[in-house]
Amino acid sequence: MRFKPDISILPGFLFVFDIDYPHDGSVEEFICLADVNDYTDLSMVFDLVVRPEFLNYSDDDKCWLIETIAFFMDEGNSFESVFAKRSLLFSDEIEDGRMFMRTLLERLRTYRRERLRDE
Repeated sequence: MRFKPDISILPGFLFVFDIDYPHDGSVEEFICLADVNDYTDLSMVFDLVVRPEFLNYSDDDKCWLIETIAFFMDEGNSFESVFAKRSLLFSDEIEDGRMFMRTLLERLRTYRRERLRDE
């Protein structure tokens, strides 16, 4: 089944970084201490927080999420509307929404490739 890219799915996916998401204290601290504007820190946060969540998605939903982010990246979207709907745990504001989403897209593609390789 193929879904059309829909930016409205992204705020829900990013709820794992919301202040209201029930994280273990150490995970919450890890997110808060990470530099959301640094590729390496952000990648480590995604690996800890996003990877397990993403791997539980169906293959169709994984593809939909990846294709949605890629589509809106190609369209030049700044993703401001996505972040405006979230109160994130990161201590700093996201300076470059495209860098955040580009990093997320790269990590999601990596997780998907790893899963496919392991199957």
